[in-house]
Order: sequence, then structure tokens, then C-alpha cells
Amino acid sequence: MNWMQSLQAEIYRDVEEDAAEYLGESKQTLPRFDLDLLDGAPPPDRKWVLPGFIPCGEITLFTGPGGAGKSLFAQQLATALAGGVPFLGIGASGEKTTALYVTAEDDEFELHRRQRNIMRTLDLDRADVGDRLGLISLRGRIGNELVTFDRDGSLERSNTFSLLRNTVEVTGANFLILDNLAHLFAGNENDRGQVTAFVNALYSLVRDHGVTILLLGHPNKSGDSYSGSTAWLNAVRSQIEINRVQDGEGNVLDPDARVLTLGKANYARAGAQQAFRWHEFAFVLEEDLPSDARAELAEAQKAAAENEAYLRCLAAATDRKRAVSHHPGVNYYASTFAKMPEGRGNTKAAFERAFERLLALGAIELDAKLWKRENRTYKYGIRAVDNPAEKCTDQAHRPLHRPPAPTRTDPSVNPARTDPPIPKGIPGAATKAATPDQDKDCPACDGIGCHWCEQ
Repeated sequence: MNWMQSLQAEIYRDVEEDAAEYLGESKQTLPRFDLDLLDGAPPPDRKWVLPGFIPCGEITLFTGPGGAGKSLFAQQLATALAGGVPFLGIGASGEKTTALYVTAEDDEFELHRRQRNIMRTLDLDRADVGDRLGLISLRGRIGNELVTFDRDGSLERSNTFSLLRNTVEVTGANFLILDNLAHLFAGNENDRGQVTAFVNALYSLVRDHGVTILLLGHPNKSGDSYSGSTAWLNAVRSQIEINRVQDGEGNVLDPDARVLTLGKANYARAGAQQAFRWHEFAFVLEEDLPSDARAELAEAQKAAAENEAYLRCLAAATDRKRAVSHHPGVNYYASTFAKMPEGRGNTKAAFERAFERLLALGAIELDAKLWKRENRTYKYGIRAVDNPAEKCTDQAHRPLHRPPAPTRTDPSVNPARTDPPIPKGIPGAATKAATPDQDKDCPACDGIGCHWCEQ
């Protein structure tokens, strides 16, 4: 546009404005909040899907590492809302909600298996949820992305988005769970513009249909609670994450313990937490377990803590070139460890119990070469085994016990059996099978190492 065209455009604009003012027409403006409402009744209290964690009428980002149980948590939450029962002790209004759980990761068989366990745990039957619960699997379906972006970065809603919108409208759903971002967002997760446009597209469902959305995602490898641009966190009003419980050194002592943490919080105090645990393929509060199960759990937790204290002291002693032995004397491990700051108040008896467990698991070895002294002789003592599974296959370090011969339940004999048995004979072992975890190779030993790992 040259200077003449610019001048003409300005003249025409002035003429149009003068004409509009002469004709009494008013220009359209953005709607403003009516401040006169401040003199009236107070606004209604904020409503929550999960009090303190998931606000109504918003999008909440739900993250956690692989295997932590995000999908199970989401499906169980949807079921509890549909049945009008409390979820992990939170929310007990009795009000029943229409909830949709949409997954692109699990097929209908997995939904079925998981739902049976959830219904048993929540003490619900089919009639209790009625038509208020919708479980939808998109796994294996082509074109699951909700939006696409052209070369200019412009967003276009997909056919799947239209189907999702129609489903929300027809069912009258109040709560929608989308599992997960990796399948439903086809844009660049590091592009702030595309991320914001995608979240705004979801907010159109919130605005037009009054639905609350829980959006599942994965953390990144750097340790952040979300993957991609910070726009993911900035575009939502709430963010929660699920994790395994860790000690001060980052060790997971109880593979079934979980904690829900409120990350970003516009409407509550950030950092709020709710502890719970995996039990018989569902999530429960520890206090809701039967008394005998709680007692067994407490014993297992105590054993795990003792094992960790033993290995922590052994590592510290080795770093200080201080050999310890299982033979009674000056270097007796239990006496040494009980005096170390890393022992944290554990007694000699506690370290002796841990010694027997770790020895049976192959996590330590006795009279091992530790380091070479100045006279070129070796210092011997107790040594931690970095990878007990490799130790079992090393001919130079034979296991203390020979693995049992294959039986009818051995996978090499009976391929139909895919779940190695849990070694319940070891003191301190879990009383139930640990949570299925894609990050562990052997469910029999929970990654510590046993003869099953060799097959």
C-alpha cells in the first residue's frame, strides 16, 4: 500500500466513523465485568471434581513417569465419580457424575480387566454406575490426533475432535479424561504457539459443554514434571503428578506406594499431597487395607528400610576404604554399621536381619576382593553386587544356592505361564504381587536378580 492509498483509507475510515456517530450507531467492544455485582450477593464457591486437586470447568494436566499408574488412577477416578463414591478418601458428596475415559494406549481387553478390579475395590456393581461411565479405546485407530497444523502453523480440528465433541454432547459428560498427549497431540510439543492453540481447542469443549478435562502426559527425561514447552504448564490452571514414594537418596523402598502431588495450582495451595498405594490391581488408602494386610505391609516396609540402610552403610564404608566382614571381630559389619551416621539409628540386630535377606537375594557377596593394597595384595570383605542377575551367570561367582530344576510352572516348560511366582519365602518380600511396571524386567525379584532372570 503506497502513501496515496494509505491517505485514502484514512479518509474513508474517518468518514465511516463520522457517519456511524451521526446515525447513533455504537462500536462493538469486548464485554466488561459488571462491577455493580460487587454490591450484590457473593459468587458461588468454587466447585471441584477432586477437591483440592482438580477444579471444575478447567483443564488439569496430569503427569507421572511410565509405570506409575496414571491410566489406572484416571479410570478409577472416572468410576468413582460415576458411582458417587469417595476416591482415595477425597470427595464424598454422593453426587454422581457422568464421566468419559478416552484412552489411545489400552485396548478394550485391558479396560475390561482393569474395570473389574476397580469395581471390586470400590465395592460397586454394574447398576451403581448406570450409563454415567463411558470407557472408550482408540488404540490401533488411524488418525487419533485431535487437531492438525498446516505449514503456516494454523490449527484445524480433526474428525476425531468432532467425534469427541459429539460424544460429550450426546452423553452429557461432566468430566472427560484424555489418555494421552503423545497420541492426541500431533504438533510440536516445544512450539508454544501450537501447544497454546491445542489447549485452547480443548477449552472450547469446556466453554461450550461445561465439561472438566483431565489431560494425561509424560514427564521429560530432565526430571521436569511435563515434556515440551512451558506453555503446557502456563496454558492450564492446574497440574497434578503421580510418583512412587522415594527416600532422601531417591530410592524406592516400597514399589507399591504412591503419592499424588499438586504441582501448579491457581485455586489451591501448591504442594498438597495425598498418599495411597497399589493393592490387588487398584489404588487404595493404606488405612483401608485389612488389619492383617496392614501388619504384613508394615513388616515388609521395615525390612525394605533395613535393607536400604545396610547397602547405604556398605557403600559408604567401601568409599572410605574401610572393609567390613561377616566374621565376628573388629571389622564385624553389624557393629561398624550401627555406629555410622549412615546407619540412622538402626541396631546391630536390624543389620543382621538385612544381611541374611541381602545374602539370600544375591545382592552382596562375602570375602570378595575389594581393592589392591600398596603391597599388591588384595583387601577382602563384604561387597555389594551391582547387578545380581549378572552375578548368577558369572562362572567365577557361583550363586550360594543352585536354581531349582524346571517345573510344570516354569515358562520354559509351560509357555502358557507368563507370570513368574513371587518368592514369598524370603523374609521382607511383598505380600502381594508388585505393580505391573514396564520399567522392570523380572516381576519375580523386582529387578534385584534371581534365577528367573536368566531365562
